[in-house]
Amino acid sequence: MTDWNASAKLIEREDSGSEMSYDFHERRTGALGELVREVVAMSPGERARLVIDAGPHGTLNVLAIMALAAQDDFPG
Repeated sequence: MTDWNASAKLIEREDSGSEMSYDFHERRTGALGELVREVVAMSPGERARLVIDAGPHGTLNVLAIMALAAQDDFPG
């Protein structure tokens, strides 16, 4: 079960391709569920360079974020 209240960071990549931790800047912090909801509400172009640093859940790319949003327990 996903901890939707876990602390997470929404991070934007400067390059739209690399998942390495450089050329990133933090857009905001919040609960994992809030950040997933925010990313899902964006257009595909807006979310293309975003990842969520979800601490113990790891770094989530857009595909992983969308998969989380599709879970039955997502509070979206």
